[in-house]
Amino acid sequence: MRTGLLAWLACPDCASELRFASLDEHPRPEVWLETGLLRCAGCKREFPIENGIPRLYPQESLASGVRRTQSSFAYEWLRYPGSMPEDKPIFLEETQIPEREFNGKLTLDAGCGMGRYARVSRSLGATVVAFDLSESITRLIPAATEDPGLHLVQGDLLHPPFRAGVFDIIYSQGVLHHTSSTEDAFLRVAPLAKKGALVSVWVYGRPGSWRSFSTNPLRTGRRWLTSLLPLVWLVVWVRMILSDLLRVVTTRLPIPILYALCYPLTMLGAIPVLKYLTFSVHPDFRVRLIENFDWLAPPYQYKHVKEELREWYRHAGVDILKQLPHGVVPKVGVLGRKA
Repeated sequence: MRTGLLAWLACPDCASELRFASLDEHPRPEVWLETGLLRCAGCKREFPIENGIPRLYPQESLASGVRRTQSSFAYEWLRYPGSMPEDKPIFLEETQIPEREFNGKLTLDAGCGMGRYARVSRSLGATVVAFDLSESITRLIPAATEDPGLHLVQGDLLHPPFRAGVFDIIYSQGVLHHTSSTEDAFLRVAPLAKKGALVSVWVYGRPGSWRSFSTNPLRTGRRWLTSLLPLVWLVVWVRMILSDLLRVVTTRLPIPILYALCYPLTMLGAIPVLKYLTFSVHPDFRVRLIENFDWLAPPYQYKHVKEELREWYRHAGVDILKQLPHGVVPKVGVLGRKA
């Protein structure tokens, strides 16, 4: 870690400031520390810095579901092919944040995985703090050692180890629903935004009631479905029920076995019509494999309607600016500004 990161960190247990426990004096902000120790000024807990990453987990033991999530995401993202040309347009579409907003802004990537979107936001001029639960974050170490504008932190989204009101931009793309409580995770991350900051989140959607589903914003290329919406609503309900039943089994399988079973499922993703029986239709086999595994492996996979997410924004004091349009299966995304 670069020592300047310390200005934004806090104890995940008591929220007190963290200090270097293993240094006689505070080094310059640009100095990179490969190893070290941080100590909480309040509760006196100590946290290691390993391979340049401060490991800021809460004192309470991680629940079994959290440990499974940690393991499965490390397994998949350490195998992901890496940054791809599509990352930037997807990132900009799904965060709904204009490119110009990132330049010079302190930005939190809340659930960065192997860092494909952290790299995009950094390329747009943001100072990025990439935060994740799993070891997948280690794929960003080579970039962070070379780039003083990229910082890495490992910890739990339900106990975020950051000071309140410090970030100019916070985004979390398809992550919060993989915690034990999507709402709690959001309400603990949102206070990290300063006044006037942008907060962008998307989570998995569920069809919900007909009233909710029929008012979901559709992407331009999917508006032809408007006349078929009642049928689409029923299909999405059936798909979700079957998926949830399948996950009763897959979330209990050993991770390597489930990964192997995803190969035949991924092969179907290249066959017209049949590909829609899978959980990914990406043209790259490697990406389809990871996306199928990503759907079937995590023990936590909550789904929400837009009304829930909008209520969380209001409760957190974040004014809603935009709602993310989506395709057939709801993807609930909101961009807001901290009041």
